[in-house]
Amino acid sequence: MKEYRLLLSLDVVEFIERLPRKTRLGIRAGIMEISQDPIGMSDASDYDSIGRLVQIMVIGDYALTYWIDDADQHIKILDIHSADR
Repeated sequence: MKEYRLLLSLDVVEFIERLPRKTRLGIRAGIMEISQDPIGMSDASDYDSIGRLVQIMVIGDYALTYWIDDADQHIKILDIHSADR
């Protein structure tokens, strides 16, 4: 399996920093799982506003949206929001 580098949007980092410690640790663990198996950890997929395939992983009450940039071997975590949104 390819080795991917994780890149997180600053908005995602700031959002996570405001959460309670236990929630932050759970999300961090989920992010690390994404780096190991980006497709296998996806709970759903969708297309963003420019037509790019994005993956969605639900972690507790939150959903992370990310896309796999195979050309650069990056996993780009773009958004986090309430999972019921």
